[in-house]
Amino acid sequence: MLSGLIILHVVICILLTITVLVQFGKGAEAGAMMGGGSSQAVFTSSSKGNFFTKLTTFLAIAFMVNSVVLTAMTSKSAKESLFDDEAPIAAPLNNDAAKAPQAEATKEPMKKEETKK
Repeated sequence: MLSGLIILHVVICILLTITVLVQFGKGAEAGAMMGGGSSQAVFTSSSKGNFFTKLTTFLAIAFMVNSVVLTAMTSKSAKESLFDDEAPIAAPLNNDAAKAPQAEATKEPMKKEETKK
């Protein structure tokens, strides 16, 4: 069932991409590949935008519904997380402020002779 929905999801993605690219818009697009004066009744200039608009809407809704169904199915089957075996590590709140005075106190002051070299 899950693999069938994944295959359907991929098919919907490919069809949605093709449908969006084929549509006529304000600029130059892949819709010109259909042929400007095509004699096909479905793709005539008056009904071209309406057909592709409806097809895009249907495919977008199918994509959203399929995404939600796939997410619900996989979240029910996943009982454990990748981080279940990891122990939580709490970082110190102000680690830098605690180390700064210790670091300066451990440094040896430079002798005047060493600075002249």
